[in-house]
Amino acid sequence: MAFGVKATCRAMHQNNSPIILSFLHKGFSEITDEAVGKSLHAYYIKNLHRLSTFHANTLINMYSKFRKFQAARYVFDEMPHRNEATWNTMISALVRVSLYPDAFLLFSQMRAQGFETSAFAIASLLTGCTASQVMVHQGFQIHGLILKNGFLDNVYAGTALLNFYAGYGFHSCARGLFDRMPEKNVVSWTSLMVSYSDQGDFMEVINLFRKMRSEDVDCNQNTFTTVIGSLEDDSLGRQVLGHVIKFGYENDLSVANSLVSMFGNSGRVQEACYVFAHMSVHDTISWNSMISAYARNNLYKDSFHCFNLMRCVHENLDSITLSALLSVCGSIDNFLWGAAVHGLVHKLGFDSNLLICNTLLGVYADTGRRKEMIKLFEEMPEKDLISWNSLIAGHVQEGEGLDALNVFIKMLQSANHVTFATVLAACSDPAEAEILHALVFTAGLQNNLIVGNALVTMYGRHRMMWKAARVFERMPRWDLVTWNTLIGGYADCEEPDHAIRVFNLMRRQDEATNYITMVHVLSSCAAPSYLLSHGTPLHAYVIRTGYDSDDYVKNSLITMYGKCHDLDSSTRIFDGFVNKEYVSWNAMLTANVHNGHGEEALKRFSEMNKTGVHLDQFSYSAALAAAASLSTLEEGQQLHALTFKFGFDSYQYVMTHITDMYGKCGEINDVLKMLPEPNIRPRVLWNILISAFARQGSFQEAREAFDEMVNTGLKPDHVTFVSLLSACSHGGLVDAGLEYYSLMTRKFGVDVGIEHCVCVIDLLGRSGRLLEAEKFIKNMPVPPNNFVWRSLLAACRIHGNSQLGKLAADHLLESNPSDDSAFVLYSNVCATSGKWDAVHDLRVEMESTNVKKKPACSWIKIKRKITSFAIGDKSHYQSNEIYGKLNELKKMIKEAGYVPDTSFALQDIDEEQKEDHLWKHSERLALAYGLIHTPQGSDLQIFKNLRVCGDCHAVFKFISKIERRRIILRDPFRYHHFSDGKCSCGDYW
Repeated sequence: MAFGVKATCRAMHQNNSPIILSFLHKGFSEITDEAVGKSLHAYYIKNLHRLSTFHANTLINMYSKFRKFQAARYVFDEMPHRNEATWNTMISALVRVSLYPDAFLLFSQMRAQGFETSAFAIASLLTGCTASQVMVHQGFQIHGLILKNGFLDNVYAGTALLNFYAGYGFHSCARGLFDRMPEKNVVSWTSLMVSYSDQGDFMEVINLFRKMRSEDVDCNQNTFTTVIGSLEDDSLGRQVLGHVIKFGYENDLSVANSLVSMFGNSGRVQEACYVFAHMSVHDTISWNSMISAYARNNLYKDSFHCFNLMRCVHENLDSITLSALLSVCGSIDNFLWGAAVHGLVHKLGFDSNLLICNTLLGVYADTGRRKEMIKLFEEMPEKDLISWNSLIAGHVQEGEGLDALNVFIKMLQSANHVTFATVLAACSDPAEAEILHALVFTAGLQNNLIVGNALVTMYGRHRMMWKAARVFERMPRWDLVTWNTLIGGYADCEEPDHAIRVFNLMRRQDEATNYITMVHVLSSCAAPSYLLSHGTPLHAYVIRTGYDSDDYVKNSLITMYGKCHDLDSSTRIFDGFVNKEYVSWNAMLTANVHNGHGEEALKRFSEMNKTGVHLDQFSYSAALAAAASLSTLEEGQQLHALTFKFGFDSYQYVMTHITDMYGKCGEINDVLKMLPEPNIRPRVLWNILISAFARQGSFQEAREAFDEMVNTGLKPDHVTFVSLLSACSHGGLVDAGLEYYSLMTRKFGVDVGIEHCVCVIDLLGRSGRLLEAEKFIKNMPVPPNNFVWRSLLAACRIHGNSQLGKLAADHLLESNPSDDSAFVLYSNVCATSGKWDAVHDLRVEMESTNVKKKPACSWIKIKRKITSFAIGDKSHYQSNEIYGKLNELKKMIKEAGYVPDTSFALQDIDEEQKEDHLWKHSERLALAYGLIHTPQGSDLQIFKNLRVCGDCHAVFKFISKIERRRIILRDPFRYHHFSDGKCSCGDYW
């Protein structure tokens, strides 16, 4: 037999194949072609030669490598003699073909036959336990054998044990084991990196990589693949890329695929294309990575071009390919592409693929196709947590919070942190918030970072910031999202001091900030009183830290200065933009509207339109708000037509502004036409309706609208009661107003705000109940502000209470020594009481402190041209005709019974001069001009920037009857509809 083997070997040496030549010393171990291996095995069988134990072992390994388990087992069973390597190789073969229980059975047989337990067998069995994901207890037993046999120091057994603990999610055990290992190889380091990567701790992956390199451990392709997949920083990416080139892995397929993904994720598509183009071979993962790189950067046309190229040169597309394509179809513009891909999914038989179905759910949710989303979900043969979470998210995005909660209840037992984060976003009721928070504890997710962030967001949305702060304090750790969410919550709840306090705490703890942090903290400064204390120091910080180059931050600065009534600073920042995007324009439009510069806002909107700047729903909403503030119906109607033309009438936000515009322009019939049916009408539209009725003087209709709203089951909010109390105030409904104020907290649970208090003071003050108003101020649940004292001072002017008026004026001037309204109103109080010396002293003080009175101004629009008048104005080219018309009107109404009320001429002059002064009021000049230039019997609409005086109100009533005209006078507070000698306000305003 020995002679036969030697003869066979001599015959084989005559063949020049390197595999054949190395067979004697290496057996079947280097054979990479299954056919060659089988032929060689057949050669031996034909010549009746038995393989040596060594060659038989390599043959078992070869067959297991080609997944020919039956052949490997046949060789094993036919061997007359087996050594330790034979058993280890066969155990490894069983693990390789996923026959894990058989591997353990063979291991027991090996030990029963007296063979020593080896580190190699231990490593193989642990690999099987990890891969099975159901053999955790067997893994623990193997750990015991490792300790018993002293294999903990063996790098292979130790690394396999580390893999086992990491694979089952015992990450702290894996780290502890790693730290105790006396010897670590590249596989040990990489296994721990994979463990941290799987739990999303990418920074620890990078830290391990740095430590590994500091200990001179060489990397392999798996190391680089793991590290590259964990990179979130460009500078680190360049360093790792240098190591890749240094170790010569730049042409490795898996490493190159990871580089394409890394560059795509960081927005560097050109670099991703470069790596992809220079790869010598592409597999399905390569193509998927490139398609995903385009998709993540919203280059949907490039994604589909790459996909078409892939189909031409590479046939093996998979579910990830189609899922990546679908990911760019989650917008209304790209939905047709998504529908086409869905058709391809059906054609290729991927209908039941879970990954693709989940991605399709996301596409339908993002494009607002809730019916299709629900139908797809119901037809899915298999669903996982992602499927349920996607369905919940779809309901949330469509504002169907109740449906989202119903789905959540169905799958509560299997809910994870993503489920809770999604359903917390759907919570629209504070009572539901408490229940969901309790369920978070029941599920043991109270320490989960994502859930914690969602809880902070939810409580902030419900304006329950004290609970949001408590959640924040109890969280075991915070990330940037946590800090930003808390600051943003305080900003949205108009608590700037708390927002700044959290921001300063963040800085003291050396927490990194980003542009979102700055946007949130700047948005908290929403009133002039916070500009010097918070706003300008924050602007200085923005400049010092370089955030002034960020467009989002600059837009927030425009908004902040606009809200703080520093429009010059807003304009200066806006003018500093090199390329103005529509978001910056929108911020500037809103700033102008907020500061009462509606005309300037409309001019800028027109400029946007002419220069081709993209107009979105917020552009139209800001322009509509400008038209509403000016009560310019014609411009508002033109904007309404444009929103319809360009498809923005489908946006509820825009339609709300259109309805509000008609309400503020006095077109109550148009408001009623715009409103949906009461049972589907949102609260914001009910608020607009109540406010519109109040502004028109239809106080009973305002109350009826409130009752109807409550009967539909809607709960009134803060704004509802401001409108309702304002209606009662202007209508003289004192008792009804006080009852509503009581019901607000007692029945409806709406917290008292400063705006409600101002309405109550106005309500009491107008009716002459000044002592009650003063008592109310002392017992208010919120500190009084300037609006409170100004409302009281205005009531004192009406009723001539100089003592209480002085108290109110002192409070106003203490807060703002340059407040012209305080000087003017108190001067009028003194003038009404005949205290002319006090009036003189106040005017001297105004001159010495350079306080300018806001001049009265009225305007009228005729044939698309606005003509404005100041008091006693003679600048108009038709001045003689206007004053002539006034004299004619004066004569006519005196004959009809008009008697001038000279108490409204607040000057120390004789009665005749006082009457003459009254006839120079700006609204009378505008009325005369309108009567001259419009046909007999047509309606007139006049606007005034200040409250109309009582004598002008009487004049307008007389003229409406004599001229048989319907005259509408709009002052800052309401509409007066004069017709046939009467006013809609009933002489109470």
